[in-house]
Amino acid sequence: MPAQDLDPDLVGRKPSPRAVRCRQIAANDIDAILDLLCEGFPRQPQRHWVAALQTLGARVTSGGMKRYGYMLESDGRAVGVLLVIVSAIHRDGTTTVRSNGSAWYVRPDFRTYAHILVARWLRSPSDSYLNVFPAEHTLPMLGAQGFVRFTNGISLLVPAATLRAGRIRILDAGRFAEAEHPIPDEDRELLMDHFRAGCTALWCETRDGGYPFVFRRRLIKSRLPCAQLIYCRDLEDLTRLAGPVGRYLLRLGLPVVLAATNGPIPGISGVYFDGKYPMYFRGEKQPRLGDLAYTEAALFGF
Repeated sequence: MPAQDLDPDLVGRKPSPRAVRCRQIAANDIDAILDLLCEGFPRQPQRHWVAALQTLGARVTSGGMKRYGYMLESDGRAVGVLLVIVSAIHRDGTTTVRSNGSAWYVRPDFRTYAHILVARWLRSPSDSYLNVFPAEHTLPMLGAQGFVRFTNGISLLVPAATLRAGRIRILDAGRFAEAEHPIPDEDRELLMDHFRAGCTALWCETRDGGYPFVFRRRLIKSRLPCAQLIYCRDLEDLTRLAGPVGRYLLRLGLPVVLAATNGPIPGISGVYFDGKYPMYFRGEKQPRLGDLAYTEAALFGF
């Protein structure tokens, strides 16, 4: 929650516990929530938050899953926000619920109530709760809330430089019908969900079978185009197919791949930055390395 100047309309007001309530964000709250997000995260253009809220609003939810997240309200006015992405992940015949908290911001006069948003989020049923882009000043709070690291840093990779390669076909989302190996329903659903969210979704076929990959286009230091690894079944798949996948991404103008890891990835040229952008989770189901599916890293395009 970045520090901001006091809102002139709130100066001098002393909110009482009865004046502040936490509730789910509804569709008719979106304009007020957009104002809060632009105020709390001024480095992001308004169009990015508009797109993020539209993405959340368009998602198909079931079983009471939260569409937008939670807000703090005082005297009918939005004073705090926590966006939440809740998803049912289908894999190997089982379904787990993943909940990613994002964009936590509370106006200065109401900061003492900020924890209520997180407490409400953590009471919602989920197998794992993720915080993949925590602000540095919130890190001490994460431990107190029961979060632990599942990645310690990032790897900056140049997979196109990997020379070894066998026979491989790479199909984008528009060519999945041409697949020689059947695409499992769970893989097809994941690939298409992320393609519709603006990611690069690939089905890579070798003699042994097919392998799903999802990448998100980003900029390093606002200049260097790169592809952030969002999903693969196993990081060994990326190592095995690094050359062809890297050269495919290079043709898309993406010479570098970013991957959240706990050390260098053997067999792929690159540099590992320990302690850079760690990611955290809480719950029974620790995310695999190489799996940021249905998180803000995948669904929000910034």
